Amino acid sequence: MQFQLIESITKKIADFVSPPFCEYCKEFIQQRSIFCSKCFEKISPIVSIKIGITPDFALSVFAISDYKDPLKSLILAKNWGNGLASKQLGELIWQMTNLKFQNFDYLIPIPLHWLRYAKRGFNQSETIAKVLSDKSKKPVCDILKRSRYTRFQSTLSAVERTKNVRNVFTIDLSKKIYFEGKDLILVDDLLTSGSTLKAAAKELLKLKPKSISAVVACRVV
Repeated sequence: MQFQLIESITKKIADFVSPPFCEYCKEFIQQRSIFCSKCFEKISPIVSIKIGITPDFALSVFAISDYKDPLKSLILAKNWGNGLASKQLGELIWQMTNLKFQNFDYLIPIPLHWLRYAKRGFNQSETIAKVLSDKSKKPVCDILKRSRYTRFQSTLSAVERTKNVRNVFTIDLSKKIYFEGKDLILVDDLLTSGSTLKAAAKELLKLKPKSISAVVACRVV
């Protein structure tokens, strides 16, 4: 009883100091939430898709919705160092995709090159993966490494995107024993052409996992 009272008082103080508001329209709301009900209604659920990786393997990709606001605003927030927005994307992915119904062993974020990480201060995919790890109780494994600095995929054509990430990821095969026969989930914030996920999945296949799937906040349709 005393704990509940303290929790209630703490919540009231937090709401007074920092009143809850919608992250998109910025309107104040009654209960702490990422979006208000009107902005939540703008999010249209989207079905999973499969991306061909090899003749024998296709990658299933789960997403909340297509690439538009209000989710788009949270994805773009990484460009000005807003790590909280990436945490919120993780919360929404868990709430609004079928990931929570999937059997998996490890979450593997798409890595940033160290120069881009130093500039941004965080890796949005890793931030999302950590939230999903807290929800699922499954570990995050940074087994993938980005071997070179690449141009932003958003500035390139579909053909250029494939070339841009070709052989860009490497993996430590000495750790293969931990991943062989396991179910892996690749984590990223956005799917456009699919080139990045394809390149990452091809590298992960060297570990001989049981399965590889992917989850993103949004995908371009």
